[in-house]
Amino acid sequence: MNGAIKLLCLLLVFGLMGSALQAQTKSDLQKQRDDLSKKIEYTKKLLNETKQTKEATNHELTLLSQQISFRQQLINTIYAEIREIDNDILEKQKEIESKEQEIEAMKAEYARMVYQSYKNRGTTDKLMFIFSASDFNQGYKRLKMTQHYAEVRKNQTDAIRAHQAELADHIEQLEQIRIDKQGLADTKKEESQRLNSDVASRQSMLDKLKGEESRLHKQREQQEEERKKINAAIQRIIEEELRAEKDKNNGVFKLTPAGKIVSENFEKNKGTLPWPVTHGIITQTFGQQAHATLPGITIDNKGIDITTDKEAEVRSIFNGEVTSVFTIPGAGQNVIVTHGAYKSVYTNLKQVTVKKGDQVAAKETIGVVLSEGSKSIAHLEIWKVSSAGGTPLNPSYWISK
Repeated sequence: MNGAIKLLCLLLVFGLMGSALQAQTKSDLQKQRDDLSKKIEYTKKLLNETKQTKEATNHELTLLSQQISFRQQLINTIYAEIREIDNDILEKQKEIESKEQEIEAMKAEYARMVYQSYKNRGTTDKLMFIFSASDFNQGYKRLKMTQHYAEVRKNQTDAIRAHQAELADHIEQLEQIRIDKQGLADTKKEESQRLNSDVASRQSMLDKLKGEESRLHKQREQQEEERKKINAAIQRIIEEELRAEKDKNNGVFKLTPAGKIVSENFEKNKGTLPWPVTHGIITQTFGQQAHATLPGITIDNKGIDITTDKEAEVRSIFNGEVTSVFTIPGAGQNVIVTHGAYKSVYTNLKQVTVKKGDQVAAKETIGVVLSEGSKSIAHLEIWKVSSAGGTPLNPSYWISK
């Protein structure tokens, strides 16, 4: 008996865990849908600002491609939500069927009790049943049995009504679930239409840009030259900082106790570090990637590019010390913040609000992004340094999703 009770308890616990997990999944999907909708609206805002320029640009194409990606993710999320709702509908239908069966069984039992009562109807019959007892004790027991029988009938009636109320509630919930599903289906249809429109716009823009390959090649060569200058300057400054650290420790890179703590905390926060801007869309990822319109051309990015609002404030992604502030022609002002064995690099700043030696906190403003026409891009790099040198890391793995 004890074993059966333990098994029942375990089944109840796992059932509750399953319900909580399903609820969490639905909650996550809802949050994901809301986040993607916000990203789409923000990307649309940036696109409208970019379209104010007369000529089509690679940047506008990149934003449109990102919007298509967000919209596809949104449609996939809605599909997942609809699947979850379908599961809810099946579960709710099972509950309704089970409740209907319970009610039918209770009605049948009640009918049997009514029939038995009818056969033994009448106050006289009940009194005769009680007074025909052989002794007082037996008569008392018969009285109690008669009262209990009446109470059981009343309880049965109340139970049937309660189950009918629960059934009505289940049916109402099922109808609401179906309404929610229809709403999601309508949203999915609308987003699919918008996706097709975005894809057509991107193709039209691609065709237009392909007719301007000469201009784009010149633009790319200029941008690549600027990128090389930036990469070389950052590499040189990081090496100079590393050399200075080695000189303090007999040619060996060695962290102070405080530096070790900062490094460990930086590592522990991988994937949850704040973005360097309050609002933004990643429009160029880390590493080598194909050019958006020019075939055979590869771009090597040491960090990530985040398109943001004009005059957006750029913030430190973690606590640290400002170890370099420098200017690169074509890339504005730049800041390096050291976090023990890690360095975060912020380029393309219009103005800087910190100086070398300053201690900054996470999310503290260090400057304002530089705008070029309707385009405002904050560039973030993360480096890890050791005695062997510095290695660029993918910032997307470190900042929050």
